[in-house]
Amino acid sequence: MHEDLGRTVDGGSVNDEMGRRIGVSLRLLLIGTILGCIGGIAAGAYSAVKQYDPSDHAITFISFVVLSIPTVVLAVFLANGGASFNNLIGNRVVYNTGEYTPGLGAWSSAGIADRLAHLVLPSLVLILKGFAFYSRYQRNSMLDILGSDFVLTAQAKGLRRSKALIKHALRTALIPMGTFFAYEFALIFIGSIFVEKIFSWHGMGEWFVQSITKNDVNATAAIGMFVAVLVLIAGFLSDVITVVLDPRIRRA
Repeated sequence: MHEDLGRTVDGGSVNDEMGRRIGVSLRLLLIGTILGCIGGIAAGAYSAVKQYDPSDHAITFISFVVLSIPTVVLAVFLANGGASFNNLIGNRVVYNTGEYTPGLGAWSSAGIADRLAHLVLPSLVLILKGFAFYSRYQRNSMLDILGSDFVLTAQAKGLRRSKALIKHALRTALIPMGTFFAYEFALIFIGSIFVEKIFSWHGMGEWFVQSITKNDVNATAAIGMFVAVLVLIAGFLSDVITVVLDPRIRRA
């Protein structure tokens, strides 16, 4: 009520620590989560339209392989792969630890390039996981819509198949995906614990584990409250996305 979440067991301010950690998690999660979602939806829709084609089988195979690999294993594999790639070309192109190299200006050209190099591998973990997850759901959702009367009617009236698929089928199939994305993004702040720990990004997920380990009641309660607020916001955004995508609700 007083906007003061108390002190950590180390004597620091929970408010200040949370503000810093949220920024770190956002820098790590935002790009990877959005790209994974967009790529997965596009691949799932294409896979549904090309059902049983070699491309559909290839996307399905890749998705199931990625889904079957635990996040911690995939993160370690990519971290080691990045180190091997650097050794192979004799130059450090990507980094498998930390958010940036100390000593470089945060917003200088060298500093931005350095941060992007640190971002590649952890973002790739999130992109692959998002791609695999969303492509499966989007494919099934799209297949349920493709044979619907309103899609067939749109094509019978002379609408090109590609336009009917995008304007009618894909838009309708996106409705459940909007709910998935809203809640997934809310919970991923503390769901990327392995990625943050393995790549040494000191964000909310790492802080959550540390708080429990240290029996830091104030910090753990603050993180729980933060996630609860995000879930409430996600519920609201889910309803907004549904209204935007489904004109039947707007007319109700």
